[in-house]
Amino acid sequence: DPGLVEYVESELVEVKVFPVPASGQQRVELTYSGLVDYQGGLYRFRYPMKTDQQATTTLQDFTLHVTLTSKAPLKNLYSPTHKLAVRTRSDGSRFGGSASMEKAGFSLADDLLLYWTVDDKDVGVSVLSYREGDEPGYFLLLASPRDDLRDQEIIGKRVAFVVDTSGSMEGEKMTATKAALDQCLQRLGEDDLFSIVSFGGYAEAWKPKMVAASKGNVAGARAFVQQLEPLGGTNIGEALDVAFATTTGSEKAPLMVVFLTDGRPTVGDTDVAALVKRAEAGRKDKAARLFVLGVGDDLNTILLDKMSSQNGGSALYVKGNAALTDEVRAFYERISHPVLADLTLAVDGVDVSGVHPRALGDLFMGQQLVAVGRYRAPGHARLTLTGQGPRGARTFSADVDFAAATTEHAFVPRLWAQRQVGALLDEIREKGEQRGLVDEVTQLATRFGIVTPYTSYLVLEPGFQTTPSPAGPLPPPPRPLVRGGIEEREGAVDDAASGAWAPSASTTSSAPPAELAERVEQKARAARESLKADGGASGVAAAKEIGRLKRGEALSTRAVTTEARALGRRFLFADGFFVDATASAVDETLVVAAWSDAWFAVLRLRPELKAALALGERVKARVGKGRTLVVDVGSGVTRADDAKLKVFLGP
Repeated sequence: DPGLVEYVESELVEVKVFPVPASGQQRVELTYSGLVDYQGGLYRFRYPMKTDQQATTTLQDFTLHVTLTSKAPLKNLYSPTHKLAVRTRSDGSRFGGSASMEKAGFSLADDLLLYWTVDDKDVGVSVLSYREGDEPGYFLLLASPRDDLRDQEIIGKRVAFVVDTSGSMEGEKMTATKAALDQCLQRLGEDDLFSIVSFGGYAEAWKPKMVAASKGNVAGARAFVQQLEPLGGTNIGEALDVAFATTTGSEKAPLMVVFLTDGRPTVGDTDVAALVKRAEAGRKDKAARLFVLGVGDDLNTILLDKMSSQNGGSALYVKGNAALTDEVRAFYERISHPVLADLTLAVDGVDVSGVHPRALGDLFMGQQLVAVGRYRAPGHARLTLTGQGPRGARTFSADVDFAAATTEHAFVPRLWAQRQVGALLDEIREKGEQRGLVDEVTQLATRFGIVTPYTSYLVLEPGFQTTPSPAGPLPPPPRPLVRGGIEEREGAVDDAASGAWAPSASTTSSAPPAELAERVEQKARAARESLKADGGASGVAAAKEIGRLKRGEALSTRAVTTEARALGRRFLFADGFFVDATASAVDETLVVAAWSDAWFAVLRLRPELKAALALGERVKARVGKGRTLVVDVGSGVTRADDAKLKVFLGP
């Protein structure tokens, strides 16, 4: 089984279970010890879960819980493969952390990768790099604060809650909004200042200026919120002006404007460009962050995205009223304990570019900064992360190496590409379909297998070919995969094929390839049109998908056997082979027979190629500039001189 190639040099456990009673169960519990990889100050743990190329889905709930213990504080607990709930803890001289997930129908498509560092500094900083050949490299920056920071090390904040009370908020939506805002008020810290602004046809502040979050003030604010009544239109411009006018207090305290609305501007200034300028002018004058919570589908998402992204914040869109309270609470928890504000990153010794997020924003307790970028040439560098703390500016530095040649962290390039594509799609929504932007999206999305409105395509499963494979019969044909179009779904899904531009049941069928291709093109046109929509279900779906790409911290998993990822690249099934998307038809090739001595020599000389060779018995993988290794059955060299093989495979 080629799928076992990735476990070459791993340990094998054989268990004979006897007896197993008829219709009964025998539970096997396995306890084992192993070494955790450590390199460059970073620990890496891999837990095998991947089954075969046709990923198995669990029939029942899948639960995973990882517990870590340490003699020093844990930092940067991070998984690039799975979306986990992570936390670190400290108890005097004992430190630890945990990572967990629970999901029904979980796809066993990838092994779990978990990284962490051990560091007693207030903020831990670490870097992973990836560079192949002479191409520019990619890096991932992780930074996280200690989990046991004292109250005086957490910055008191200023929060302006701006709440839409227009007529469209009537009913359950208003009830859910009041409950969500009530929870936020109860979570204010004693060093915080806050204000509340309600707006319908006009805006009104609860108090003319921000007040301290004392018990009395919080109680008064909660009573005010319960008296809010939905009425009138939606005057977003006046709401912004009044919110900024209420701000007061020390400029060292971060100022956050939390803007909750379910609509588009209908009263006063309704021009998108003018409102964005209005928000930016007020934000710059007050050094504020603007966070937007959009409820429902009747939203001007282009306006709300610009208001937030251009003003140091982010936008979150919630579809159902039932989810509103939980979403707002979770969102507020993420921003409730700032440790460093106005983060900036300086890199001395190595030239970096394309860093995402473009504005690093603030660092909060219990959260971590995940930034990605590119570097032109390898070398030793000094990273300096600077931000504003409760007692002024603070600086944290780390000496790191940007590798000359390493493909160990193959997820880093695609993580960067996801964020870059998200930023480019954002520009397309704002500026229109400019040729340069579309070309770059297409090139990146094609190379890294990212679904966008410009890279919708049809891939036929093995066995759905027009000509038989010369290597003999292939597995029975599952349904063809169609990519493209807007298909809004409830809930958060991690799979690459499950975003807003993912396939739906209506586009996957046993229809002839020509008919399926036409459906793909129709869906692609609809997806491209969604980028132009400023609201409605398709506009909100597009905004969510772009936000998912821009914020991406974990890779999407492989969904079908016709598209795979290995070595940080995309492989497509064509003519019986899994073909590296970066390989060229003019490349020099070396054909090696699967399972031959030469095949095992390749694994010995370039062990990182395991992931590619595990895709199957017929693979084409680029091994260097202008060189592609071809693995086939029934043809190719069976023995090869190590010296010659080294030259072809490269470093």
